[in-house]
Amino acid sequence: MFDKRLFAVVPGVGRLVAGKAALLWVTLVANIAFAITLVMFLYDLLNAADPHRPVAAICQITPNGGCAPAPGLADIHIAMTPGEAVPYIIAFVVIAAIRYAATRGATHLGFLAAEKVKLALRQRMIRKMHALGPAYSNAVRTSSVVQLAGEGVEQVQTFFDLFLPQLFYSVLAPVTLFVVLLPVNLPAAVTLLVCAPLIVLIVGMVAMSAARVFKKYWGKYTDLGATFLDDLQGLETLKNFDADERAHATMNRRAEEFRVMTMNVLQIQLRSLSVMDLVAYGGAAAGIGVALWQYASYGVSLPGVLLIVLLSADFFIPLRQLGSYFHVAMNGMTSSRKILDLLDTPEPEHGSASMPDTDVTVRFDGVGFRYTDTADDGKPTTSGNASSTTTVETANKSGDSEIAKTPDTGETEQHYALHGASFVARPGELTAIVGVSGSGKSTAAGLIAGRLIGYTGSITFSDVDSSLSPAASSSSLPGREHAEVVELRDASLDSLLAGVTIVSATSHLFHDTLRANLLMAKPDATDDDLWHALELARIADFVHAQPNGLDMPIDEGASNLSGGQKQRIALARGLLHDSAVVVFDEATSNVDAESERLILDAIHDLAASGKTVIMITHRMANAVDADHVVVFDHGTVTESGTHDELMAAGGEYARLFRTQSAVEEFGKRPVGFTPDADDRGVNGALTFGSPQPEENEVIDVADSAVAGEPENKAPMSTIALIRRLVGQARPLAGFMTAAVVCGVIGHLSATLLPTFGVIGLFALAGHPVWGIGVVPAATGLAVCAVIRGVMRYVEQFMNHNVAFRLLALFRDKAFGALRRLAPARLAGRGKGDLVALITTDVELLEIFFAHTISPVVIAVVTSVVFAGLLAGLNPWFALLLIVAHLTVGVALPRLFAARVTPLGAQIRKKSAELDDYVLDGMRGMDETIRFNQGERRVASVTERTMALWDRRGRLSRANGVFAGLGGMLVELFTVIAAAIALSLAFADSLSVPNSIVAVTLISSSFGPTLALSALPASLTQTFASARRLFALMDETPAVDERGTATPDYDGMTLDHVTFAYPGTASPILNDASLDVPRTGVLGVQGRSGAGKSTMLKLLMRYWDPNTGTVRMSGTDLRDVDAHHRRRVQTMLAQETYLFDGTIRENLLLADPDATDADLADACRRASVTDLIDSLPDGLDTAVGELGDRLSEGERQRIGLARVFLRRADLVLFDEPTSRLDALNEAVILRSIDALATGTTGGTDSGNAAGPAVMLVSHRESAMRVADRIVHVGR
Repeated sequence: MFDKRLFAVVPGVGRLVAGKAALLWVTLVANIAFAITLVMFLYDLLNAADPHRPVAAICQITPNGGCAPAPGLADIHIAMTPGEAVPYIIAFVVIAAIRYAATRGATHLGFLAAEKVKLALRQRMIRKMHALGPAYSNAVRTSSVVQLAGEGVEQVQTFFDLFLPQLFYSVLAPVTLFVVLLPVNLPAAVTLLVCAPLIVLIVGMVAMSAARVFKKYWGKYTDLGATFLDDLQGLETLKNFDADERAHATMNRRAEEFRVMTMNVLQIQLRSLSVMDLVAYGGAAAGIGVALWQYASYGVSLPGVLLIVLLSADFFIPLRQLGSYFHVAMNGMTSSRKILDLLDTPEPEHGSASMPDTDVTVRFDGVGFRYTDTADDGKPTTSGNASSTTTVETANKSGDSEIAKTPDTGETEQHYALHGASFVARPGELTAIVGVSGSGKSTAAGLIAGRLIGYTGSITFSDVDSSLSPAASSSSLPGREHAEVVELRDASLDSLLAGVTIVSATSHLFHDTLRANLLMAKPDATDDDLWHALELARIADFVHAQPNGLDMPIDEGASNLSGGQKQRIALARGLLHDSAVVVFDEATSNVDAESERLILDAIHDLAASGKTVIMITHRMANAVDADHVVVFDHGTVTESGTHDELMAAGGEYARLFRTQSAVEEFGKRPVGFTPDADDRGVNGALTFGSPQPEENEVIDVADSAVAGEPENKAPMSTIALIRRLVGQARPLAGFMTAAVVCGVIGHLSATLLPTFGVIGLFALAGHPVWGIGVVPAATGLAVCAVIRGVMRYVEQFMNHNVAFRLLALFRDKAFGALRRLAPARLAGRGKGDLVALITTDVELLEIFFAHTISPVVIAVVTSVVFAGLLAGLNPWFALLLIVAHLTVGVALPRLFAARVTPLGAQIRKKSAELDDYVLDGMRGMDETIRFNQGERRVASVTERTMALWDRRGRLSRANGVFAGLGGMLVELFTVIAAAIALSLAFADSLSVPNSIVAVTLISSSFGPTLALSALPASLTQTFASARRLFALMDETPAVDERGTATPDYDGMTLDHVTFAYPGTASPILNDASLDVPRTGVLGVQGRSGAGKSTMLKLLMRYWDPNTGTVRMSGTDLRDVDAHHRRRVQTMLAQETYLFDGTIRENLLLADPDATDADLADACRRASVTDLIDSLPDGLDTAVGELGDRLSEGERQRIGLARVFLRRADLVLFDEPTSRLDALNEAVILRSIDALATGTTGGTDSGNAAGPAVMLVSHRESAMRVADRIVHVGR
């Protein structure tokens, strides 16, 4: 039923589980001792009412000379002296203390077992990723690991905390009770014992039949989380293309599929629980029935029957509880198997040889490498002469998409990135590797860095020039007698990580300080070391200008840095690593021209210092000053030499160089032109109320850092929160009513079953209660046993049907709120937190809707019914029950809630922080592995987990205390009921039958009320989650989109606009005016932070101006219909977001009805056709998570194709080339020019000249295609 490997995760966890099971058994023993003591306490009453009791064997002579009859119940005087009561009081106190201590101990041990396993699983998963090495992405998908490290690990909680201990306890309980009841009455004990294993059989059958369903259920849940993450991160893109509503509908469809799947899973559980209830209560009824039969046959005494009645339920309660844990336990087992499968993933084989420390020559000799498309998720598989068939995502995470078919093999599934490639990279030289997309450049880099495994041929690292003969090598290096040559596959992992550093276009900076990011490469570095690296990377001036210097914060995704700043920091980190071989894989492809120049200077300096430097670049101009140039074409090396030699040869290199030079010179204005006065004066002036940022300032992200913070409002009171949650359930009141009715009937049946047993007992004894005879009592016993299971099924089905419908509604409303708030109000918020909000937080609401509303009503109604029944027996019992249930069901929960309420918000906050940290760590796993910082990352995750553990530990301790108190209170009120029974019998011995029935009814009536006393432990997190969700739903969006106008496009204007971001003192735009024309390219130029992007946000209506007006075709933009506006205009930002799907799916975002011909035309106009044709699946090629299978330039071109497909009348470009090199910039600008001068305009305008274009950039080179230019900040 469970995987034994789980016990090997944490040494000693088995002892914790066994310890909890043992303490649960101690609580059972305490219950048994309590029942026995209670029966002994009532023994005189029971004996007096028992006609089968022994009578005097000697006849008492009456005055008339006859025998006196045996005294009846009315003639017996019942009393207990204080001295006689003391031993019982002591016994009750000791039993209560033992039970309380055992309950607290069991809660604590279960919590420890679960938390230790969760911590160990997270630690092992991170260590496993590190052990997989640089090729980790060959074996696993990071999105799957994120799901498993977060929600997957949490699912293990119930499995270890509740299910496993209950499983072992459920075996012990029936055996223990059988041993206790065996001396009382053998037939009854055997009957109860025989029925108990049937529940175990049912659980086992359900486990076997439900395993596949639960696997699908977990798959649906993880898919839902991955979809949310993708949609959240791309919500701005979805909104710009008016596709957010379609994404919302898709999300609702998937949420509904998940709800249906959940209901299917629930029905499996409920059917099993109903059968278990039938067996449990039927078994209890059978055991009680046999005991009554034995009593009638003089086989057991009346006190013995009462003891059997009181303990009969304990035969089955543990097993029923096990069944109730089964649903969540199956989730835990499913997720734990996936985690264990991850931990069992074969690790790549590495050798034990050490690479040379210095003066390393890298040699490729006939190297081949291929990808095989075999994985279900679309990931290719590496293959070669090494023993690896590991699945890989891509040849290249940062550069070109490198999948080239070998033309002469005829194989249809195997795609060769390299074949017969040979070249040499020497120390002290810069070796540039160039070639077109798909030529194999980045595959070579991936092999050197160990990201890819399974190559053919030879890749060696040596401390001499391996191109020389051995004699020449030795003679050229005096004192070195033996050359050290290490084959890559023979090198140890640690040696490879220490000897090779790779800096790529997608190097990850962690959400931490600059210092922490730099220290990853060299943990013992001094401040002087850090500053030296920053100097070498040409980024020190920028850091000096920051208030916090080395301790400046790095936001999530490095959103507070420009592309160039981010890349230069990554370069500084790489330099700190100080390895012999440094590989730059398209390291300049995502940066502006100035940053590109600075990075190239640093690369040349690095080579001059004696390092072996390999630079992968698709921009030929970067290779001009390289010491050695290697030209790749179709996976092999076709040329090598210096730039001058290759140009003189007139081969492929010369052709590519001339072609790119011509492309880069494209434009209406020369590169580096000086704007004239006419340019500056066209289209109005812009003025600003605050000084403009300098080059060294962090990018102005006021719109994200400030606007992205949730509104600070007073937290909703608990009463108001409950009222609002109940209001959400009001439309489903019919289902709730049905649940309450069935729940009341079910709980009445459960409580009245032992009561009917005692009533039948007294009917047999000749003292009928309420005039009920043996047959009606036996009938009531059977009816209660049968209908309990049926009523439980209907109650739980209705409760969960309501709950899951409402969870889907909350997901719908939460995503709707995110749509309203996006993009302005969501920028800067942690994506892991938002995903947790719409998954985990929504799921926690189930506790309220399924396990709180109807149980509260059921507890109230059943308490009233029980009080009425007891009033018919004796008003004192009714009064006691009211006091008892108010204490257990109202006072105790209020005390519990007061103690744990603050913990709920703290737990949700710490949990969200952990989710964000794990997500950030998974995205930066390559850097963590490359710099051998796995253990430091494990330590950080452990630290955050322990902080969460601390809060959960407080909640667990409180839960143990109040669970123990609840049990003590139940025993206390039962003892008080017994004392009242004694008192009433002292005054009127005929009250004994009614009193014993009342005691039985009271002792078994606490089920619904005890459930309420345990709610605060769960509701504290549920209410915290509900507050988070309502806060999101109530947050005011930046704009209120209620416009209805649909004007044809005839230009846009900013009319004396002033705008300041919330929380900032000075406006970023001050009385600014701008005319956006109907056609042509309007260039807007200025430094970062000058307000250029803010103007676009106002034109796209992310925000409304504080004063002034934004107009479209003369109509106030606030009056324009939002859907119409998004149809008329669209925008391409500096970073194109591609969703985790195919290229086709990403393009269809702009026009779901586009034909293949439309897609081909858009791709051709965006100069992306060649790229798509080079991919094995063309348009149906998966772009990968976050589009990281494509380079920045390729993503931008796909984004541009999406813009072409949109056919908007106004296209806004926000720094579209700021992260691109000159070549990719020229390609994008050529496409923009084609867009503006094309023959296809907007769909409504009929403009044959093409749409209007507003091109915003701080780079003068981007203005080459502008018809008119506006300068900002001059």
